[in-house]
Amino acid sequence: MAITAEDRIEISDVMSRYAWAMADKDWSAWRATLTADATVDYTTAGGVAGTADEARAWLEETMATFDITSSLVGDVVLESDDGNTATLRSLYRMIMRIPGDTPTYLEASGWYRDRFERTDEGWRIANRFEQMLYLRPA
Repeated sequence: MAITAEDRIEISDVMSRYAWAMADKDWSAWRATLTADATVDYTTAGGVAGTADEARAWLEETMATFDITSSLVGDVVLESDDGNTATLRSLYRMIMRIPGDTPTYLEASGWYRDRFERTDEGWRIANRFEQMLYLRPA
């Protein structure tokens, strides 16, 4: 069974919900985009590689530094599928602000390589690898 157009729409929706969860720092919504046993690798951004719960703890602590965040995911390409799993690549860009008398803005950009799985709740990210390409003042 190949991935259908409806599957592609659902996967795209998960990617958008992930980006909005990051921007909103809504860690429950972020967690809902992942499978129960998901693994995440944020090491190129100075983060952790491990379970979704370990990644969530790191994100909560790290992202608390910023009072404003914006997150965008795009150019999603489905590279392979078997009907119940899918491998994707996508680009991301984030803008973050560190508050202060003179706020500091940072821009991060890179790409994700994901493995999605079809679950009883729908498509979810089972494995995410983030390759940060740069972090610079915005």
